Amino acid sequence: MRIISRYIARDIVLGMGSVIIVLLLIVLGKLLIQLLGEVLEGDLGVDMLGTVLLLGVIRYMVILLPFAFFIAIIMAMSRMYRDSEISAVKASGAGTTVFMHAVTTVGIPLVLVLYILVAYVSPWASRLVEVIENVTEQGLALSQLVPGKFFELEHAGWVVYAESKDKNNNDLLNVFVQRTDGDNTVVETAALARVTKDQQQNQIFVLQDGRRIEGVPGQANFILSQYQEHRVYPPRADFSREINKSEYQSIEALWQSSDPAYRAEFLQRVSIIVSTLILMFLAIPMSKVAPNGSRFTRLALAVGIYILYLNLVIVSCSWVKKDEEYGVPAVIAIHLIAIVATYLAFSGRLLRRA
Repeated sequence: MRIISRYIARDIVLGMGSVIIVLLLIVLGKLLIQLLGEVLEGDLGVDMLGTVLLLGVIRYMVILLPFAFFIAIIMAMSRMYRDSEISAVKASGAGTTVFMHAVTTVGIPLVLVLYILVAYVSPWASRLVEVIENVTEQGLALSQLVPGKFFELEHAGWVVYAESKDKNNNDLLNVFVQRTDGDNTVVETAALARVTKDQQQNQIFVLQDGRRIEGVPGQANFILSQYQEHRVYPPRADFSREINKSEYQSIEALWQSSDPAYRAEFLQRVSIIVSTLILMFLAIPMSKVAPNGSRFTRLALAVGIYILYLNLVIVSCSWVKKDEEYGVPAVIAIHLIAIVATYLAFSGRLLRRA
């Protein structure tokens, strides 16, 4: 019986690998197009493209692994049904227990890996991508200003505009800068500006032959001044608000918080684990096809079930995030319905051979 179990488990692993490769190619294409757009807009450096791409793949693996496993089980076992291998296995005295053993042999280690991903790795990857993109945007923005276009440093509160650029030394000409300094709004215009760095490699925005207006909007006590040269350090962005987002937290931090957004994120991550376990067993009766039947019918049904299940969980978790009182019961009810459906499928009252 162990030989049969290993044989089925091997087919599942091979099928899962094939599905993941196909899905990764699709994901990589989507991510690459998105990141190249950010590179062109100056929000991401070319040297960080590979790192952010890899981190993005890690984040997607949370969704790809359960789906690939679910599809792989159906592919492997439906092939055995179609080729009458299952009939030979049952004739030898092996029953559903062997199939469940084969599935859990692959499924339990996969669930452990999935738990590590959703609990720690995926939040870390998401947080790191956010930091890389924000730091890169702040570091590259001033050096990549496009003449004739307003540019905003979102996390620094700066708006910069340059009319043109000197082709000989890349100095910016006829520059406008609006920034905040505490409660004050500072507006500066300069005939020339350039970006340099100090000894610590911090960016400096050097304005020459300019005027400065400083004051609180709505009040009349503005300060006007002129200068020949003024050096401004772009402020470092404050990412504390972004870092506190629920998707960047470990699962322990989510569990200990009473914030609705944290609870919704916790339930969504737990749902990934729970749904993987449920779908793992649902795939066994779903793979039953007649010897002359088409297993692609089952695959289409499996894709539909997975998408429906995933979207129902997302919608119910959004209710939790809005602090709706029916949010948590809705999440639990969805999983209970899936468990009942799995039981009915095993008993033969829900699914027949295709």
